[in-house]
Amino acid sequence: MILQHLKKFQKISETKEGVTRLGLSDWEEEAHAAAASVFSRSRKIRRVQDQAGNSFIVNGEGKGPHVVMGSHLDTVPNGGWLDGALGVAAALSAMQRILKKHRNAPVAVAIWADEEGYRFGNGLWGSRMFAGLVKEDELTQLRDHDDMLLGYFLAERGLQKKPRRSRETGELVAKISYKPPIEVGVYAEAHIEQGRRLLDAGKRIGLVTHIAGIRRWRLESMGEMNHSGTTPMRERRDALVPISGMIGRLPQLVRGVEDGVITCGAMGVEPGVANVIPDRAWAVVEHRAPTERDQDEISRRLKELVATTGPRAPGVGLEMQSISSIRPTPMSEEVTGRLEEVCRKAGAESMRMVSMAGHDAMSVARVAPAGLFFIPSLKGISHRPDEDSRREDIKLAGDILYKWALAEVERVL
Repeated sequence: MILQHLKKFQKISETKEGVTRLGLSDWEEEAHAAAASVFSRSRKIRRVQDQAGNSFIVNGEGKGPHVVMGSHLDTVPNGGWLDGALGVAAALSAMQRILKKHRNAPVAVAIWADEEGYRFGNGLWGSRMFAGLVKEDELTQLRDHDDMLLGYFLAERGLQKKPRRSRETGELVAKISYKPPIEVGVYAEAHIEQGRRLLDAGKRIGLVTHIAGIRRWRLESMGEMNHSGTTPMRERRDALVPISGMIGRLPQLVRGVEDGVITCGAMGVEPGVANVIPDRAWAVVEHRAPTERDQDEISRRLKELVATTGPRAPGVGLEMQSISSIRPTPMSEEVTGRLEEVCRKAGAESMRMVSMAGHDAMSVARVAPAGLFFIPSLKGISHRPDEDSRREDIKLAGDILYKWALAEVERVL
């Protein structure tokens, strides 16, 4: 069953260049609907949608608490077929198997919206909203590449009310409207590792103990547009110069920080014309580390870099804005231990590990006991069209999740 579900999702928005199914898009909604259609013949099972774009496939009429499994169905541009989709397919398969044994099981599948955060840079969107972690100023400050404000975009999708200008200050103000549609009693998520630690260790399952923190910043500089040929170098206010200089120094900021990483994954200049000096340049910088202390240290170094770069670029304004900040998050020891026991009984060699990639489980962990486990990624590749895992490992993910969820259901029945 799990492979059938995965193939169904893969066909939605697949091209020769991979799978492009961006968060909060029509393609993502089609994938959510395809997942819900698995239970279309059942009158007891309902699909519940919320004001964040999440979908919940719920057995029965009660609000819970439920045994919940899930992940996401959005992708990065030209991404792979397993990132997120594995967890949803495994959850659907597990729910189907559980309901054959217990028709009234308090079980649900969560399909979180916009986990990748590609368009607005605010990852884990749907699960953060569910956990009450979204700040209202995200709606009035975050913009996409076309300068569309997140709050306006959400209003167009019918998810939130349009931001309004304050009569007192004239500033845009957004008010989040959200109420979780179900109660999570316990949660588990299956995912591909997206690295090669499991492969190198010869293990089939990775049991995540902690998920590294993720902070994203927008660096922006403002200069003066002018002719690239007739403006002498001494008279230029080139907005790109300070940004590019800082990007080249980013690797220095994580020296001495164990498992610390920093990346500039998006940047741009305006007007973007070869013979025009840029009057605006921007870059999105992300850093990750397993502890909040290490995250604070990297942030301090980045702020210091911005502060010392500004004076060396006279006539150019330089700003640093926080996009999102997700704290390092421990997974539930109880859930992890039970998953470990399931692996032991199944004869699947496992290891405990830290996840350097963010996952929806870290949001859910703020409101309920949550666990996360990995299967190996072939060659450690992810976020690429050639992302893949062995078929036997994919099936194992479904079996482990099913056995864990069945045991949780039988505890409460």
